[in-house]
Amino acid sequence: MKQRQHFHKLRKILLLALLIIPISFVFSQSKTVTRLGIMNPTPGILSNALNLISKQYITADSLEVVGIYHESQASSIAATNKFIEEKGYDHISFQIVEGDLLLENLFEENNCTTQFKKLFDNTDALIFFGGMDIPPRIYSEETFLTTEHFDAGKNWELSFLFHLIGGSQNDLQPLLVNKPDYTILGICLGMQEMNVASGGSMVQDIPYQIYGKTTYESILKQDSTAVHKNYHNRIDNENSFTSIHFHPISIAPGSFLDFAENSENLVVASVHHQAVKDLGKSFKVVATSVDEKVVEALQHIQFPNVYGIQFHTDFSSLYEEGYKFKVSQNKIMELSEETRTFQQLFWQNFSERLK
Repeated sequence: MKQRQHFHKLRKILLLALLIIPISFVFSQSKTVTRLGIMNPTPGILSNALNLISKQYITADSLEVVGIYHESQASSIAATNKFIEEKGYDHISFQIVEGDLLLENLFEENNCTTQFKKLFDNTDALIFFGGMDIPPRIYSEETFLTTEHFDAGKNWELSFLFHLIGGSQNDLQPLLVNKPDYTILGICLGMQEMNVASGGSMVQDIPYQIYGKTTYESILKQDSTAVHKNYHNRIDNENSFTSIHFHPISIAPGSFLDFAENSENLVVASVHHQAVKDLGKSFKVVATSVDEKVVEALQHIQFPNVYGIQFHTDFSSLYEEGYKFKVSQNKIMELSEETRTFQQLFWQNFSERLK
């Protein structure tokens, strides 16, 4: 009882603090405002997103940023609020979803359905960023030994996505039917959430379930194109390496990643050990690993502005001129001009969708 009272007291303090923060990221009141929702903006996620905006990789006529949480994410809300106060940001608003959710009612009308509709009506686009693994129970599978599922507080994101785009779980009409050009981008976990929310499933461990590898050393002996995360930190406790692995991908002609200026030698930043297995309803694969064993990008068939990538274009370090990534003991990598251009074009494409 005391713990519950403490939680509600903390929540009231946080809500009051958030109400004090001005709610605009509007550069000109005379222009059309684009309201960009960011799911569960932890300090790291928010920092990356604001970096993309400040460097004008993400652009709009006039942009307002809205952070969206569930009330159960009190610790995340507190950490982000502290980050905002320390950095002196005064241009972010927050929306907090309330109500209990169970695994059994994520993919049907529930306590949050009405709030989901209001969020949809009051935003123009959403970005679902990366994170830990989706609990396999949600897509009716047992949990693999290497699966590290995210906190239960993030389950609401799956329910929100289901309400937005629909799925094979039941015939609830998707909210996007009423606004089919609405933009939703999923990055890494965000793309995986799109797939599971629409009725798909996941490969829980790429190295073992796809490539049959049981040790980090054996993974690193593979061709670089078949590796999707840097495992050097796992076998070397004397050095610190980036967790990012860089590898090329195969892009379907005519897809949202098929930029005319692309180099065939560009690489993407990969930090994941899970992959799409069974496709969710109405999604198609538009990019894969070079060996075609791992899905790298999805696009919705009915709603063309709903799409996701398995790799990262959001990390701030990817946009630092001359930044050097320590990949291993003997290798330091700097991104090529082709790769940097590809990332900028990706966000240019996203910004066009905001219009």
